[in-house]
Amino acid sequence: MTSEGHKVDSLHGKLETADRDRTIDAFRDGKSKVLISTNVIARGIDIMQVTMVINYDMPLTQSGEPDAETYLHRIGRTGRFGRKGISINFVHDQQSWRHMTGIEQALKCSITRVQTDDIDEMESVLKAAIKG
Repeated sequence: MTSEGHKVDSLHGKLETADRDRTIDAFRDGKSKVLISTNVIARGIDIMQVTMVINYDMPLTQSGEPDAETYLHRIGRTGRFGRKGISINFVHDQQSWRHMTGIEQALKCSITRVQTDDIDEMESVLKAAIKG
């Protein structure tokens, strides 16, 4: 992404507190547009301009079960303060599909499946979701 000219930062638990704060401030101020993070940012951080959260993998508990609470905190970073937001989950195999289904059941909600083999359809579904 950086080679394409996008300003990308990353945030993880091994960063010193001062570095973490600088990274969050840069994202809040719009100096970086993409923030790649571990669960370190899943809770307690409110950044108004976040419109999309992408889950590279589904969160799991220590025992390997789907972690609905962490999922809810992750996706809760988007659409805050009365704004629209969207979350995208990368589901790439049967195991990650089972994890997502487990989270759906735990949260008693429906997560819309979007086929990725038709880019036009994918774009249409995402735009409709954002419009609400």
